[in-house]
Amino acid sequence: MVIAGSRRYRRGMHLSYWLGSVSPPTRPPLPGDLDTDVLVIGAGIVGLTAALQLVRAGRKVVLIDMYGVGSGTTGHTTGKITVGQSLIYSRLVEQHDARTAQAYARANAEAQQWMEKLIEDEHIDCDYERKVNYIYCEDEALAPRLRRECEAAVEAGVDMTFQKDAPLPFPVAAALRVDDQGQFHALKYLLKLAELVEAGGGVIHEGTRAIDIDPGVPCKVRTTAGTVTANHVIMATHYPFADRGFFFARVRPSRSYVIAAYIDPAKAPDGMFINTGSPTRSVRTIPDGDRVLLAVAGESHAVGEDYETVDNYEALESWARERFGVEEIAWRWSAQDGRTADFLPYAGTAWRSVDNVYTATGFAKWGLTNGTACATLIAERILDRKYPHEWLYDPHRVTLNASAQRFTRENLKVGFHFLRDRLRHPQTGDIDSLKPGQAVVSGTGFNQVAAYCDESGRIHAVSARCTHLGCIVAWNTAERSWDCPCHGSRFDIDGRVIEGPATEDLPRAEYQPRR
Repeated sequence: MVIAGSRRYRRGMHLSYWLGSVSPPTRPPLPGDLDTDVLVIGAGIVGLTAALQLVRAGRKVVLIDMYGVGSGTTGHTTGKITVGQSLIYSRLVEQHDARTAQAYARANAEAQQWMEKLIEDEHIDCDYERKVNYIYCEDEALAPRLRRECEAAVEAGVDMTFQKDAPLPFPVAAALRVDDQGQFHALKYLLKLAELVEAGGGVIHEGTRAIDIDPGVPCKVRTTAGTVTANHVIMATHYPFADRGFFFARVRPSRSYVIAAYIDPAKAPDGMFINTGSPTRSVRTIPDGDRVLLAVAGESHAVGEDYETVDNYEALESWARERFGVEEIAWRWSAQDGRTADFLPYAGTAWRSVDNVYTATGFAKWGLTNGTACATLIAERILDRKYPHEWLYDPHRVTLNASAQRFTRENLKVGFHFLRDRLRHPQTGDIDSLKPGQAVVSGTGFNQVAAYCDESGRIHAVSARCTHLGCIVAWNTAERSWDCPCHGSRFDIDGRVIEGPATEDLPRAEYQPRR
């Protein structure tokens, strides 16, 4: 028998610094049925940026969010604003062409400039700091890869330089440097965007989950609190929940982990850093009053395919202690993002036959600038204006040379999970043998039960079938959640949706302990 979560983990430690260091105002749920020009679903970087641009253009905008402003992926980011995104430019040249790399660089640079101008013009107190961004490697064998990235980035218009060192407390083989990049407090920025949206006449409702979209002119959006009738709908939900465009088959979700530890300011590295090679380590500092935090991110894996997720936090902690001498680990959190098969996000109309429902997804952990660019693209479409990089993010593009192999591999993996997990789930076990903090998937076939034993010994039993497309969920030991390995939906111990594309909770399962 395999029982997940046999090792205990401290409670209350899985909260991002951004969400835990401020006390945002709460907004009431949708009061019932209403009409609007534009409905935005999701209060993250895409939703709030698009909403702000639209209200400033005079449009009537309503924004809803399942939980609250910044509660999704943007509230769990590392908060880096940069065009220096690992090895993206050489990949784009290899998988597409130089024109694509140039357009991507321009779109992200323009988004970065838009954000910086907004911060300056609106005097947004979001701990914004200009920093040098470094991409480095420790293995000499990877140095040629960095040289190729530098050449591709420079050709694309990025002011990047190649050097043999970086301001880190350990030796590196090579590094790429991009000056005048930024880092900030993600939630403080989003909260100010929300204020600006409301100041412009927009309305924001929290605690409201969108369930389905009935397309038309206008659209009807069914939510947990009423139906919204809108001329335009933006699914800024990180992953399209009303998925007639088959994004679930084209965007592969993954989770990554972050720890933040207090560090002696004299030992804190000056800059933002990310390595090449495996495992990934992304590093930045966070000002916290008169103290300094060091944030280290990495340990990415496909959702639902790493069962002892506690190990990921432990790996980051060990690395931070060894490399930077940190001691007190103050914050731990994780984030979820999707990657497309051809390395470019999708943004624009969600369905080919419908021109008033929009989406943006597949940011591959670079969602601050890409999300801002995609929000601008969508807002310009609604305003009947041209966005110069629209072709770059086309959600209906066909790039067989760049994506066919990866697309096939990922969807074969989905089929593997769908069949294997019904026959013999890796976490299969006996519910009656559970101890506090442990979880199992019980049974086989189409009636499997996902059960978790809480600290009081109470069993929480729900259906193990994801309500999106029926794959069997897996237990995430660190976050204490049920995660779907097929398309990334996540649920809490009582089956409530944490992340989509699922919109329906896992049904409760009947469980009677043996006498």
